[in-house]
Amino acid sequence: MVQQPTRKQREFTRREDEILRAALGLFDSDTWESVTIEQIAQQADIGKGTVYKHFPSKDHIYARLALDFYNNLLDRIKATPPCQNVEKRMRDMTLVAFEYHLYQPQYRRVTQYCHRDDFRRRVGDEVNEEFRRLDAHFGELTMSLIEQGMTDGIFPRRSAEYSTYGLHACFEGAMNTLWCAGSKQIDAEVFIHEIIEFMMAGLINMPAQPTLLKQNITEKNS
Repeated sequence: MVQQPTRKQREFTRREDEILRAALGLFDSDTWESVTIEQIAQQADIGKGTVYKHFPSKDHIYARLALDFYNNLLDRIKATPPCQNVEKRMRDMTLVAFEYHLYQPQYRRVTQYCHRDDFRRRVGDEVNEEFRRLDAHFGELTMSLIEQGMTDGIFPRRSAEYSTYGLHACFEGAMNTLWCAGSKQIDAEVFIHEIIEFMMAGLINMPAQPTLLKQNITEKNS
């Protein structure tokens, strides 16, 4: 039998959620980097000391927001209906990821900030381990699909890890374009469709062995 949380535990969780919502609202502005713990406390209508009972620093609030964002994304991707067709499964999962990011632009600054090296140094090993765990889960999901696609003859036989490089770079670049451009300047639906087609074409037509840049330059000059 699952033990139900106590009233005190429910209150603690509720207060933590209020802090995170207040912080996210303040971070979703051009002055996000100058936001203080005191401002977050005022926005959440609590004392500054109460914020510190939940989070030791503002960086840990950033981390929690980003980790919650990516954990929820991982759950959504895992919930994508199973399909025997690897190519369709890959398209569906990528579409879920794009739409999840697109409709939550308030997380743009938070997630980008949490990739910075100086941020990772400050938050410590425990938080960094959580980020590494999530990265590993996303990587495993993608590589398992790519490997299945190779087995089925849809993708060329090559390093599955190498194949993820282009996918990751393409997704990150496309998502930044969507987040920064705004819905008035770009047709998001068409944009996402074209990017997914581009990513799939890259996977399907990728050469079996990568041609290194130095090797390519040498061959052209010889």
